[in-house]
Amino acid sequence: MEIRTLFHYTSLDTLALILTNRTLCFNNLCHVDDIEEAETSDMANFGKYVYVSCWTSDPHESIALWGLYTSNMHGVRIELPCYPFKKHVYHKGQYYFNERVETYINMDKLYDDNKASIVANQPELVKVEYTDDEKMIIPQIRSFNGQGSIDLYLNAKNISEVGNFGVMYSFDNLGKYKRKVWEFQNEWRYTISVMPMGLKEMYPQSFKKHQEIIRRIENPNTPSPYERFFLELDENAISQMRVVFGPRMSEAEKIFAKLLLKEHGLQNNYRESALKIR
Repeated sequence: MEIRTLFHYTSLDTLALILTNRTLCFNNLCHVDDIEEAETSDMANFGKYVYVSCWTSDPHESIALWGLYTSNMHGVRIELPCYPFKKHVYHKGQYYFNERVETYINMDKLYDDNKASIVANQPELVKVEYTDDEKMIIPQIRSFNGQGSIDLYLNAKNISEVGNFGVMYSFDNLGKYKRKVWEFQNEWRYTISVMPMGLKEMYPQSFKKHQEIIRRIENPNTPSPYERFFLELDENAISQMRVVFGPRMSEAEKIFAKLLLKEHGLQNNYRESALKIR
């Protein structure tokens, strides 16, 4: 299914922040409205390492989404083209890349922050699937290969002591499944998964550093690297933004919204809600 634009219900304040900062906010799965999303069957709230920005593909206004994501329907609905993010270009050798890379991740900032590592081909845009299969809702994350144990791996002095034993963590099912009661959302979302070790700390790689990553991941008290993560928006994408005013917005709120849009060159990019709600 080809999706060209997506829709996001939010507050007027958030619209102001998006336009002023030229960024889009990603929250980790511990802070989304469905509290099950961060849970796993074997690694507790592993969703703290997955950040999402949630949208819908439904071009028709939704009373339910107005009610859930705006204050008494006083917010706005934003429409943006898919992948509205600013691209960054890095050459071979920069940040340990083996080739020229185009990415939506600002590696300069990520490196300076030194809080997490992120694969450059993110974010991924996924269509949420709705199911009541418990194995999909609360997935298993960790898997092993070879003979051994995590304790043996973490206490080994060098890689030769662990043989062919390895541990892997899969992000494949996190943030991609919700129960069928959420089906009305027609949700698509951008997802970013991170590892709790900064680039400065991680490279050059070594067995000891890999042990430390595993140690942090296995510790349920390791905090999320970011409370919120932000991606920069592309100026051309911003120019294509369309805004619908909430069906219960006051005249004063509409005046503010129009002034805000005019300030950012979007004075013709709005319309009133088609819903008539008292």
